[in-house]
Amino acid sequence: MNILQVSLTFMLFLVFTIGGTFRLFQPIDVLAKRMLWVKYFNPRIVRSIALLEVICGIGIILPFLLIDSTFPFLICSGCLLMLTMFGAAVTHAIIGDYKQIMFNLFLLGILYWVTF
Repeated sequence: MNILQVSLTFMLFLVFTIGGTFRLFQPIDVLAKRMLWVKYFNPRIVRSIALLEVICGIGIILPFLLIDSTFPFLICSGCLLMLTMFGAAVTHAIIGDYKQIMFNLFLLGILYWVTF
């Protein structure tokens, strides 16, 4: 694996685990003030998305820690996060929060490159 791919994998790990942990433990009304999309979803859905991001963020880095594992952690985690980022881009387009779409598509592209 080349240096760029390892660096991007570690960056994705940090983005999703830190961001997901932030959304997992912050009160919903605080999140709603900072993120427009939170107002449109049930708090359980917001927490579920955050938990998915944390688990998949950890799953992205697991191949480096579990070298002898035969389970494709990177592919499973990467595909779930790609679906999440695609859903986030669609959600931002629907609610009119166009500033966030480019960041979602950027993460989607990096996830695709690292995963496949």
